[in-house]
Amino acid sequence: MEQMVALDDDRLQKRRELSARVTQLADQAFDPQRGRCDWDSVVKKLDMPLMECLGRFDASLSSVPVRSLPKFVDWLPDDFTLLKEFVQQFPGTLTADDQRLVSAFMNVNQADCAMAYNMCIRPRMTTELFELMASYREKGMPWRDIYQQIPVFASVQTLRCAYSRFKAKVSSGPKPATSRARWTDAETARVHMERVKALVDEYGQDWTQVGQAIAACQSKMREMKLADSTEEATVNKSYWTSDDEAQLLHLVTPYDPHAIDWTTIAGDLGRAVNACRHKYRQLRKQRKPKLAAEHADAVSHAVKKQYTQHQSMDWAQVSESVGLSERECLEANQFGDGKARWIYDPDTFSWDMANRMTKFIKTNYPRPLPVNYTAVSNYMWIEPDDCFKMASLLRGEMTWTKDVLAKAVELRGQGMMYKDIARQLSPNLTAEKVSYAYRRHTKPIQHVPLSAEVKQQIRALVDRHAEQLPYLELPSLIQDLAMLRRS
Repeated sequence: MEQMVALDDDRLQKRRELSARVTQLADQAFDPQRGRCDWDSVVKKLDMPLMECLGRFDASLSSVPVRSLPKFVDWLPDDFTLLKEFVQQFPGTLTADDQRLVSAFMNVNQADCAMAYNMCIRPRMTTELFELMASYREKGMPWRDIYQQIPVFASVQTLRCAYSRFKAKVSSGPKPATSRARWTDAETARVHMERVKALVDEYGQDWTQVGQAIAACQSKMREMKLADSTEEATVNKSYWTSDDEAQLLHLVTPYDPHAIDWTTIAGDLGRAVNACRHKYRQLRKQRKPKLAAEHADAVSHAVKKQYTQHQSMDWAQVSESVGLSERECLEANQFGDGKARWIYDPDTFSWDMANRMTKFIKTNYPRPLPVNYTAVSNYMWIEPDDCFKMASLLRGEMTWTKDVLAKAVELRGQGMMYKDIARQLSPNLTAEKVSYAYRRHTKPIQHVPLSAEVKQQIRALVDRHAEQLPYLELPSLIQDLAMLRRS
């Protein structure tokens, strides 16, 4: 037992000696200009890992004063960059022991290191940072130099975006607070007095009529309050059972999808109007894939039978025979024999068909609902791909493939104007879009790198005119000089 105690004492003594040795070397390696120790030299002298040296460092034995940097603006850019590189060695969130190591490495107290570390992992614009950046901007400092002075954010663009948002927030001022307080007695009395004055203006000095009007108004308010409380108490707020869901679907079926009387349905179910509307939306989303899988064969068979007999489609009859709505039949049908093609041709294009398809889409799939082009294809009895492409053309969209560009170049070579080329390519395409695509295709922008001589002259030009011209005019001068040198 005595031997074990002696061994422990020896270990403790060696640790204390090593800790004193590390602390002594750290004090000798202290750099007053940077305000921290040169730990690389300590690691080389002791031939120990950096983390072990920091763990052995005893701040109570050190004669080096610990820095206090309570504000982020007090941190030098080099210190903050070094802190970001150093904390990357620790996985996850820093523990108390990790913070002690960071404090010893940076020679900054733990609370200030924790503040800077939080800024590293979650960069945010503060009032102090904004004021510092605003002072830099007033001096005419470029954004890249500001980023080097404040290396908090991920990039220069992120720094500018954060500054702009904070500036807009400051310039707009605080939002007016909405008062949700209860009415005071004085406010209530003032409203009653205004009501009495209005009744006196209407009935004159006939106080009997004025009193009856006030009593009728108070009676009406009590009835409305009682009706609200009674309705709130009688509303069913329990969970929806399968029978309740089936009853809801049964009550909604007779109505048009865009004209459902939710008040009547809610009264029949004994539930709130918003609860019935929300539940119906949920059931409708769940019902669509089930209907497509369960009734696809039946709908397709009915469509095939009708098309074979009449060579035309009556979706109302199909809906009646299958027991689904017309829109559900259009979405579930998989039979497509005999569907026509619809390729845009300016000579044969029919606006009647285009308006018919556009009306169907707006009626059944208003924004932001996604358009089901299977239903559109069945309604128009045209191939789905052609319906999708035609709908894009009607919206003024164009996919500039090689063939389309080649056709535009060919028509332009024949002397055709841009508006006529747009009419040849699409019904709703603008001449501006054709002109832009044509110029991008025939005259691509060539990016020629600037030489070292041109860059030097640009820097001299910026330094010369920085105090004379606004910064908004400098890019044009730089561009003119670059184009002149390239030519």
